[in-house]
Amino acid sequence: MAEGYWMIRTYEAGNVGEKTKYWVPGARPSRSERKLRSEAKKQEQNEHSAEKRMARTLNANYGPGDDLMGLDYSEEGLGRIMDWARGQGMDPDHADETELLDIQRAAAEHAIRNFLRRVKRDLPEGVELRALWITSDMDGETGEVVRVHHHLVVPKGCREAFIRKWQELGWGGVNWEPLSSQDDYTPIAEYFARQVRKVPDAKKYGSTRNMIRPVPKDRAALTAGELRVPAGAKLLHRSEFKPGRPQYIRYVLPEGKKRRAERKNC
Repeated sequence: MAEGYWMIRTYEAGNVGEKTKYWVPGARPSRSERKLRSEAKKQEQNEHSAEKRMARTLNANYGPGDDLMGLDYSEEGLGRIMDWARGQGMDPDHADETELLDIQRAAAEHAIRNFLRRVKRDLPEGVELRALWITSDMDGETGEVVRVHHHLVVPKGCREAFIRKWQELGWGGVNWEPLSSQDDYTPIAEYFARQVRKVPDAKKYGSTRNMIRPVPKDRAALTAGELRVPAGAKLLHRSEFKPGRPQYIRYVLPEGKKRRAERKNC
């Protein structure tokens, strides 16, 4: 193997920990902080991380009692976002199918961001709104085109404000269900990711700026061996160990390290 060394990147988000072991080419530095940070940044860019970042954000910011919400557009609501698109110089009336989907998605993204600002203004003074959402125009299981809509995760107590405001504005229908008590919300991130049509350079999801963003810790590995789950942790996922190749594990933190981010309830 060429000259280099192994590094381990660790995340802790809510009740979930992750470790990634990867190879850094070149001589291992004696005073390493600057180079380690540089190589860690490269690794972060190389991770297929939109889905993983979403999962970490969910794990760090939400828990049992918070809500999954779906916001749908009626015919009238869809017509209104298309009127906004026309006002921005877009031309949905002469667009092909893909162009029309892109226009609808852009218009719906504008609408949901404006909607969140309106909801925030309706909340009691001092209450913090944290929201993560996707805008979807496809069925994640079949790949079929569906009417544009939104999936969101919001803190407990916000539900009524969302329902009331969406219906007051006449956009369409609302559905919701409480988040389960599972330790790891990666399956929700995976479900959300499947609902989002791939558009070059488009963001896969949106979130409010006040979210807790888990920060990784990096260290040089002592050996090239297989990643180990911390004592007392419960393994959720392990990629196959192949000597000389990167490896990833995800696990529920030991009881003493479990935590849920403190959240102001709406």
